[in-house]
Amino acid sequence: MHEDSILNLNYDSPQEIKELLEVMGLGPRKRWGQNFLINSGARKRIVDLLEVKEDDTVWEFGPGLGSITKVLLDRGVNLKVFEIDPGYIEYLKKAFESYSKFSIVEGDVIKTWKKNRNKVPSRFVGNLPYNISTDIISSFIENDFLPERMIFTVQREMGQRMTAKPNNKNYSSFAIICQCACEVKEVGVLKPGSFYPVPGVASAIISMVPHKRFRELTKDEKKCFFTIVKQLFTSRRKTLKNNISLSPFLNQFKKDDIYQVFSGLNIDITKRAEDLSVEQYVELAKIISKL
Repeated sequence: MHEDSILNLNYDSPQEIKELLEVMGLGPRKRWGQNFLINSGARKRIVDLLEVKEDDTVWEFGPGLGSITKVLLDRGVNLKVFEIDPGYIEYLKKAFESYSKFSIVEGDVIKTWKKNRNKVPSRFVGNLPYNISTDIISSFIENDFLPERMIFTVQREMGQRMTAKPNNKNYSSFAIICQCACEVKEVGVLKPGSFYPVPGVASAIISMVPHKRFRELTKDEKKCFFTIVKQLFTSRRKTLKNNISLSPFLNQFKKDDIYQVFSGLNIDITKRAEDLSVEQYVELAKIISKL
């Protein structure tokens, strides 16, 4: 490929992407879940869902070859991208060097984002690999780092986990963590053919918008909330009573005091963790944090 072809890549063409990767000695990295979005309509929809305005500050995770990156930059935002792969970093620097509002943070986003948290971006977007999507989203929420709007593409199975409600097999501690901070919605489904290489599963477009319903929680109450949620799901098929016994945190207290908290909130400890609502976990944390 010629230099001008490299810098004017047709993001809808698997053949051009393949040729570019060969020229650069790169390839999709399975361990980083790299699949390139070759559906132009989907790229536009994702950026439209972000509802960006010119000069908004946007963070993008895992830009790859920059298909979403280019749409965002053409809309005039201030864009910071987080990329771990040195080969793609080299390409992105060359491809977008003419954009004055573009910068790259090199390395693992889970390790680097906190060093760049001096100002919360107004938007966050990313195609999140299955193996780290839980860690990055939980890290944002638990550190109270919430952009006004977040749009992610994830494996649809992960999307179902994020949006699940109580008494659903997909309802988990991760669903509760997501929903305690944000309205979480599946706003689109991408068939495998929207990507190159073609993955084995469909993907979901997930919207997360902070709702601020529990903003009155103190620092101690929030810490208690996240701990309780995670530890009561230690063995999801066991009852709450059994998971209370397994919880290092709750075992700091007298069992009768803990049981009384649950009873006072009309929570039956013979139920399972998946039977409780986000609101019930919040109420538990408010009381237990003060024991």
